[in-house]
Amino acid sequence: MSSSDAATGMHLAQMGRLVEALPYLDRANRQAPTDVPLLHAAANLLLRAGRGEDAIERYRIAASLSPDDAGILGGWTRALLIIGDRDRAVALVERTLALDPHYANVGGMLDRSLRETTDADAACELLQALVERNPQHAGLRGLHGQALLTAERLQEAQEAYEGYRDLLPLDPLPRVELGALATSRGDRAAALEHYRSALEADPGYAAALWGFAQASGWRLEPEMLDSIRRMAESERNPRALAGLQDILARHCDRIGDYPAASLHAARANALMAQMIPQQDRYDGRRHEQEIANTIRGFASQLFDRLRDAGRPERRPVFVIGLPRSGTTLLEQMLASHPGIVGVGEQSIAAASLHRAMASAGGSLENLTPAAVDDAATWHLEMLYKRVQRLANRGAADRIVDKMPDNYLLAGWLRIAFPNATIIHCLRDPRDVALSCWMTQFAGVPWSLDLQHIAHRIEQHRRLLHHWRGAIGDHLTDIRYEQLVADPEAELRRALAAIGLDWHAGVLAHADRKGFVASASRQQVREPIHARKVARWRNYEHALRPILPRLDAVAAQDERDAASAG
Repeated sequence: MSSSDAATGMHLAQMGRLVEALPYLDRANRQAPTDVPLLHAAANLLLRAGRGEDAIERYRIAASLSPDDAGILGGWTRALLIIGDRDRAVALVERTLALDPHYANVGGMLDRSLRETTDADAACELLQALVERNPQHAGLRGLHGQALLTAERLQEAQEAYEGYRDLLPLDPLPRVELGALATSRGDRAAALEHYRSALEADPGYAAALWGFAQASGWRLEPEMLDSIRRMAESERNPRALAGLQDILARHCDRIGDYPAASLHAARANALMAQMIPQQDRYDGRRHEQEIANTIRGFASQLFDRLRDAGRPERRPVFVIGLPRSGTTLLEQMLASHPGIVGVGEQSIAAASLHRAMASAGGSLENLTPAAVDDAATWHLEMLYKRVQRLANRGAADRIVDKMPDNYLLAGWLRIAFPNATIIHCLRDPRDVALSCWMTQFAGVPWSLDLQHIAHRIEQHRRLLHHWRGAIGDHLTDIRYEQLVADPEAELRRALAAIGLDWHAGVLAHADRKGFVASASRQQVREPIHARKVARWRNYEHALRPILPRLDAVAAQDERDAASAG
């Protein structure tokens, strides 16, 4: 893959300019039709541009030339899932398993391929079929549990991990996942039992130690604290060491030793950052370009042209905002209303936009009302399926989809559901920055570096400014600080925006049963409190490198709030 056309195409693709990139790669592919890396790159780009059938044909040719390349077969599998051809995807995975028995292990190539699939349900259905055909394959059961977690089908995930545990009773991993699920449903005793069992199998298993410490409220007994410190001095596995450093950071935070907490958090983040592949690392310039493309694409002309294209239903409610801005707390409070059901963090919005763009050649300019209607209809069907899976609830007047990163897709949500409510959670940027920095997220590389966190917050406000101008009448801001200071007033305002009457049950969110999957799963089970407001002041020394930038964002937030009302 050395031609100038290939180089230009890949450069444009890296900038997110897929429509412009494709002709270059097509031309390069015609010049070198048997170049397998070029076929693979072109197929991947076609898939990102929504041209699934074309991508599948390139993958098929590449696989015929290099039949033992699991990477190509994995991309082909992902493409088949995207177009909904589950049966062929199952056959392809089994073909790859015959070549590489480790292909379907947790952390293996199938795992990485499925993580790139935007339709979490499709991944679940694929793995369900594979488990049924290969019931003794523990790796497939582990991947199935993982996919179910991603889709927030948590009861099913618990059953999958129980099956995994029964196949490999000495493997601590399923016991750790079962412990995390017990924590997410508020069953501390069961969580501790699962973690103790995992530690009996492997006393040095860092994930089990982390889970045990979390279930213990991060207050460690002296004997365990000394053991973790000794392990941190000798551990060579960077992922395990990062987990140990995170435990120490949270313990020090809990006892009020903030300088030590900062030191351990910095070490944990540095270790995690080193393990991120180069292509997955946060690229500030690329993110700025993505924001610029969104602002340019979702301009007033697009909203005018597609004004009546979406579905008129009011049932969907989208709670958006930066991570750690109060989205989980608000969702749990709203879902305590008898007319509201919460379905957790779903990737349906991204998948529905991808579906619409697939028929538009990846260009918003070519997006048609018919494509919007088709994608919005599918989106609704997916939401309704989520509700049906919640055994403790039936139909509801409103369905809350709480995906923080959907703030990037607020314009699409406005087009797809012109009568839906979009609630944006806003919190002091300094508290958001600190909480993100001290939280070990999965798959959020920007949260590991203070400069990246500040940049992400600045770009969030840049996009938010655009959304307020473009869809402001359909966007309701809820401030975290006001929510915890006067929850009834803020919840009345949120319910009014949603179109439902007041119900006092929303103030008793801590008593709700069921699973909570986000990083805030323990905090949201507590009665509402303001202990996390201005928490950043305890870490002013650690935030000093980015504090002027965060102060500027906070000052602008205050000016915006004053001008709004």
